[in-house]
Amino acid sequence: MDEWNVDLHIPDIGSMFTLSTVAICSTLIAVAEIVYMMMIITTAYETNGKDWLIELLYAEAFTEEITYVLVSTVLLLLSAIVFFTTMAVSLVQLNWLRRGRRPNMRIVFGLFVIGLVLLSLTMASTLIIKWFGVEMFGLIR
Repeated sequence: MDEWNVDLHIPDIGSMFTLSTVAICSTLIAVAEIVYMMMIITTAYETNGKDWLIELLYAEAFTEEITYVLVSTVLLLLSAIVFFTTMAVSLVQLNWLRRGRRPNMRIVFGLFVIGLVLLSLTMASTLIIKWFGVEMFGLIR
């Protein structure tokens, strides 16, 4: 044994900080998306009544508002699922780091970027629906 060799068994602090931050940010973004999605549906229901909700479920011709609600809530839900998956993977990788295994940051960052892309698509589709209407999507039968 070398007398100058000291092994302190300290985990990678940078990876711990990064994984913790990604997990916290992913959780906050996903919860905010779900709350916003519920606000969209509740606001549309309050302004249009019970008949609007039935029309949303059994629509034959989509109006601008129904298209906006459908597209934005589906994309927000997908993005929230990806962010919750990112949080779970990040916490598992953080546990692996504690046990001495090397974390795979590409998976965590890849999932985080996919969630951000879905969130950007939500914003872009909302703007497109507001500017060009539902005719662009061909959803009017």
